[in-house]
Amino acid sequence: MRHFNGLTDSDLKTFFKYSPAEFSRDAERETLSLALGAALYTPGSRVDFAQRILSGDYNNGAFTGLTTLIVCLEDAVADTELKLAEENVVGELKKLEQATAEQLAAGPALFLRIRTPNQLDKLIKKAGTALSVLTGVVFPKCLPATLPLFFDALDRASEAAGRRLYALPLLETKEVLYSESREQTLADLHSIMQAEAERILTVRVGATDFSSLYGLRRPAERTIYDVHIIRDCLISILNRFGRSEDGYTVSGPVYEHFSSGERLWLSSKPEQTLWEEVQLDILNGFKGKTCIHPSQISIVNAGHIVTLEAYEDAQLILNESSKRNGVLQSPKRNKMNEVKPHLSWARKITAQAEVYGVLNENYQPIDVLNHIRANQLSNQH
Repeated sequence: MRHFNGLTDSDLKTFFKYSPAEFSRDAERETLSLALGAALYTPGSRVDFAQRILSGDYNNGAFTGLTTLIVCLEDAVADTELKLAEENVVGELKKLEQATAEQLAAGPALFLRIRTPNQLDKLIKKAGTALSVLTGVVFPKCLPATLPLFFDALDRASEAAGRRLYALPLLETKEVLYSESREQTLADLHSIMQAEAERILTVRVGATDFSSLYGLRRPAERTIYDVHIIRDCLISILNRFGRSEDGYTVSGPVYEHFSSGERLWLSSKPEQTLWEEVQLDILNGFKGKTCIHPSQISIVNAGHIVTLEAYEDAQLILNESSKRNGVLQSPKRNKMNEVKPHLSWARKITAQAEVYGVLNENYQPIDVLNHIRANQLSNQH
């Protein structure tokens, strides 16, 4: 897999000084956690997701650039359809198990969002070694009482799969949102996760579930940061799980609006707002984002491309860090680079640059996005 794989070699030369690197689901945890990028959900009741992966449908057209697919057996499936959806997921995983390693590597990394540890145990019995096609499992509605049970079930799933499956804990309950219980709940969750840190790929957040606890829903023209009661909770989560010394990647919340029909790039309010929200996500420390529609994939991933100016600052800081501390003049002579306080930022930018690439001078991420969108629109005609 590689980000922006829909661009031609000529496009890559035009826009990138350093092109995005290839990666696989067996990459190091830090690399893979960053590389997840735009994570698209699909219901577990979808009967053809195995065939769509193997035929390359998730690599082309509207899905171009997708590296992360999450099959959902939780909120995306009605309770009345759950049994059929579970049977469908087991059958589809077994189809994927019959594919070659090359076929699987060509598609997105596959994850499964479950409801409970008991449900995962049920799937282990039915799917067995077919769980090996997964990269990890999303744990919903994580609480200190349930999180250890999820990890225990993940142990059993990994044993059945014959490979280590990653955990993707999802924070979305009232205990995390309500101010009187938030800090203690986050502290308890953090303590549990510290013992399992190497198995955690990303920490995820559920802003839609948070909003529902207050009967709130933001309109298309507002970012989640405009909903202050949710914003404050997201910042508390980042305060606990975004610390450099812990090494967690925290993924941004879903934006639930999207444009339908043929529209020019940035002519629709949902796309404008999503682009703005992605900038705010990254500014505050989120990496990647949950998506609910293919049109969101390129917007989210393009937001993570590193500019040449940021990359050069990061490289200067890293190169000088082993020799001296103090203040360095930036290559652009327009900002202060301090070795000690900016060192962890420089390391993160360098890791992000490896996955998403570094732009040529005078280009910005929006330029790459405009080009991708123009190609998508021209292919529709």
